[in-house]
Amino acid sequence: MFELLLLIAGCYLLAALLVHLAFWTYRGRRRASNHYVLIADKGQKNMEWYLRSLFSFSSLIGRDIRLTVVDHGVTEETKAIVERWRRSGKDVQIHVHQEHTDNNLKTHSGKRSQLDSVAHQMLWLLQAEGIVSEAEHAILVDLQNPDDLSKIPF
Repeated sequence: MFELLLLIAGCYLLAALLVHLAFWTYRGRRRASNHYVLIADKGQKNMEWYLRSLFSFSSLIGRDIRLTVVDHGVTEETKAIVERWRRSGKDVQIHVHQEHTDNNLKTHSGKRSQLDSVAHQMLWLLQAEGIVSEAEHAILVDLQNPDDLSKIPF
């Protein structure tokens, strides 16, 4: 009887040791992260909700995210929201883009294939400017396009 109790206690201690060893091994590794690029204009009234949704989902699944808000004429209120999230320790930045890309988005706003090409051009420009790296998985979300909102995990 005593040997059986000792065997059970030994198995429990071995399992606890393995769990702690796995935790410390995993903790040393860098967690994979996604990079969300939100294209926002002055009509974005739900920016706080988008940020809350993204960061709560990332903490739920245990993946870090980087977030870049591309400024196409956002309001001061939206800038304040992004700045508050950045000050709280989240990896959020706002990026003011060149005027010609803004005009491109407005002139091509009707056709889906042209919007896709403008989105690819935007990602390429962000890579050229060093905002997005080629190695990370960048997800471009145009907040003006209702179809793109499905890319945000709600």
